[in-house]
Amino acid sequence: MPFDCRSLFLATVLLGLCSACTPKPQAPPPLPGSAPDPGQPAAALDDQDLQWRTWLEDLGEEALAQGISKEVLHDALADLQPAPELLMPRHKQAEFALSKQEYVQRLASEQRFQAGLKRKDELRDLLQKIEWRYGVPEAYLLALWAIESDFGKGANRHPVIRALATQAWRSQRPAFFRKQLLAALQILDQERMPSEQLRGSWAGAMGHFQFIPTTYLDYAVDFNDDGKRDIWTDVEDALASAASYLVRAGWQRQTAWGWRIDLPAAFDRTLADPGVKKSLADWRALGLPAVAGSDEVQAALLLPDGPQGPAFLVTDNLRVLMRWNRSVAFALAVGHLADRFEQADRNIPVEGPASPL
Repeated sequence: MPFDCRSLFLATVLLGLCSACTPKPQAPPPLPGSAPDPGQPAAALDDQDLQWRTWLEDLGEEALAQGISKEVLHDALADLQPAPELLMPRHKQAEFALSKQEYVQRLASEQRFQAGLKRKDELRDLLQKIEWRYGVPEAYLLALWAIESDFGKGANRHPVIRALATQAWRSQRPAFFRKQLLAALQILDQERMPSEQLRGSWAGAMGHFQFIPTTYLDYAVDFNDDGKRDIWTDVEDALASAASYLVRAGWQRQTAWGWRIDLPAAFDRTLADPGVKKSLADWRALGLPAVAGSDEVQAALLLPDGPQGPAFLVTDNLRVLMRWNRSVAFALAVGHLADRFEQADRNIPVEGPASPL
């Protein structure tokens, strides 16, 4: 029976990860990335390994169809093994393990605020240049940078291809992670990067601002014109890429994210609806206190902890922050930390690190 040419080609590219060209595959080792289970039959281990190799060949076919070069696939996939320790259920995000107030306090910590002030002084000219070009205040870039990676300290711990392949193969969101994995392979192809340099989180978020691969492809910029969109080691590109994302997500210049307010006891709390937007002047006419924004600015009333909890008037810029991360608590933490940076810049006495909630 003649060999299938496509399978032969892929097998060559992937160095036999799953070869349709071998009449009888050699006995594979235990599931790569995990210790063998003495109680598990060898046949089960062989089956798991074969599933991985078959899955990887299918991925290679899809990548080739998208125009990714065989050289990139050889570099990225030839010796690739899964990393079961990175599977998503084992990595609980802090937002779901902490109360909302604890989560915000943790994100907008005093340590991050002080570190941000230092980075602000070190990068003043660059931050001002990026703000002038994109219209995103430097305070928000500092806040996002602090929260996403502690100014780069918490980034780039894992090989992205391996992390994403593991999630795409065995996590509860295989379609999402497969899309990100293919995008990561496109990054290697476009940027001419060796796969070992593409590093990020257990979920494939990369660089100073933890861009997922599709976000990188759509929004990363080469700010210093060196021919590379380097969000891993180049602070200029990383900061400008974050600003690029916010602007294209709808960031409104010279508009705050929102304000915490005190609701009158008799105020109609049913007006707290993300779809109900009014001008600040209209909210004031309804009995809400004045805030430091132009009368025509549109805002919605937000009660993140319910009718008896704290209240906020929020603009569409909070929605933009929630496009970055869909968590209300995350967006409030970014806004709160950005407010502290802006207060420090204007020599206004800075509030403590307590949560705005």
